[in-house]
Amino acid sequence: MLDKEKMMPFNFLSYGGVITGEQKGMRYRLKRVGEKPDFKLCATVWPGPFGFDATAAEKKTDGEFPYSPEGREAAIEWMRQQYEERRDEWDNIPSILDAKL
Repeated sequence: MLDKEKMMPFNFLSYGGVITGEQKGMRYRLKRVGEKPDFKLCATVWPGPFGFDATAAEKKTDGEFPYSPEGREAAIEWMRQQYEERRDEWDNIPSILDAKL
């Protein structure tokens, strides 16, 4: 399950890092967006098996959060909710070995 303790800390995002991962068919990404001083955190979820750049925009769902440690936690909770609410969708994602290009 998405665990905030096992994900990179907020400081990682401060230096331009991007957190990515997969939760049983649901891919996710968390990154800093915008310009200083108006940074935000953008969380994105999409169905696997392909990565962010290889997935059509209409298959992605975004959430925007404050640029803060609390925003990071809210984004992780949002991604967890996306997984739970759309579990049937994620559970039926084909393996990368079975996926059609």
